[in-house]
Amino acid sequence: MTRSEADFPPSDLLQQYAKSRPDAWRRHLVEALCIVGARQVLRRLGFRWQELRLHYLPHVAEVALHVHPLLKSLYRICEQLTLAQSGRLVLDVGEKVARQQAGDPLRFYDPTYLEIFLLDWLTRGSLRLGDINAAGSDVQLLIEHLKFNDLQEQAKLLIDTINSNAPEAAPPAPPLVAIKQETQLDSSASSVSSASSSRRGNALELSREKAGIVLIINQQRFHRNVSEDLKQYLPSKKLQNRAGTDVDKQRLTEVFSAMNYQVEARDNVDHLDMVQLVRSACDRSLLQDSLVVCILSHGFEEAVYGANSIALRIADIENVLCSYETLYNKPKLLIIQACQEEALREGEENKPFKIDVTTQSPSQHVNMVRAMSTVNGFSALRHTHSGSWFIQGLCDAIDQHSASEHIADILTIVTNEVSQKRGKNDESMVPKFNSSFRQHVYFPPRL
Repeated sequence: MTRSEADFPPSDLLQQYAKSRPDAWRRHLVEALCIVGARQVLRRLGFRWQELRLHYLPHVAEVALHVHPLLKSLYRICEQLTLAQSGRLVLDVGEKVARQQAGDPLRFYDPTYLEIFLLDWLTRGSLRLGDINAAGSDVQLLIEHLKFNDLQEQAKLLIDTINSNAPEAAPPAPPLVAIKQETQLDSSASSVSSASSSRRGNALELSREKAGIVLIINQQRFHRNVSEDLKQYLPSKKLQNRAGTDVDKQRLTEVFSAMNYQVEARDNVDHLDMVQLVRSACDRSLLQDSLVVCILSHGFEEAVYGANSIALRIADIENVLCSYETLYNKPKLLIIQACQEEALREGEENKPFKIDVTTQSPSQHVNMVRAMSTVNGFSALRHTHSGSWFIQGLCDAIDQHSASEHIADILTIVTNEVSQKRGKNDESMVPKFNSSFRQHVYFPPRL
């Protein structure tokens, strides 16, 4: 009898699993989908199979990142055995389990679903996975059966999985812990090596190979063509064009491209499209080391404008960045070039649009830096031909100091340099930044 999809009641099993592992379930699920080869599902989720294959190595049976390595090997064995071989395994091992264990046996007899029998034996304790390194594991029942039935390749897979994941004696701690070590050095790396030697310990070095995405939202011109329900968020006066902002965009592109970041620049983006661009960058950062978002626009205290003259709260943009599990414990840098004058001016209050985004725990805000062009209550200075003081100063500091200084120290250098500048009419500006980095974080090496 053929059963249709409608014959199966809906299940909340995946929801229960996600709730039981709120900080890790996405990584486990993506790797599991790679292991089972669910390419269409992964493509619909926005992932690139080739990148995932290189990251998770689903074709290497003994190696796993998040999924337990023995579970990966057991799945591979289930896929390799014929129906007859699976049937013999179920009868032989099942009989031994029944002799060892009291209680009702599993009342299911279809060896096509060998995975169900393996789960039952694991639940009963007849098989044990041990810890994530397979220490304390016990799959001897399976190994003995596989060897006796001339399934040497599958028996060797289980043995190799246990042996290859056994922890080795810890080597002396290196001075620098890298997210991903460079796999190859060339003649140009000598200067990088000498600079790295002067870096501080307890540090995190971003790799060139997976530096990450730099999203630049560059607001040059502004309009007020919005729906009736959004007009309440428009400022009282038309926002002026931002001459010189393209100079900032070009400089940011050059500086971050030199560190092998994937730069994505977008001009004149409305407020909700800004949110969508940030979300898209977050979604695509699973396999990256970091994410940088630069917003060049007008603004007022704690808010920044979209091209449709509707402002977003900067805290909401930060919450979007911190709400993605793909970015947990990864450095996130939000750079804002915008005036931060008081919201209440000339008797009218500017009103930002509220995004429905929240974070559930303070720990989600770890490794987040917000770099602002100015302290609250003041304007941000921008030259119409040479660009803004803050962005140009930031790019200069990265050019000159990224080989030896970590990101927080680079931002401190920017604050020092910019705060000493004076305009023709004695204008001044003081940038600021807030950091929740848990350790020193260094930009990737430059070419």
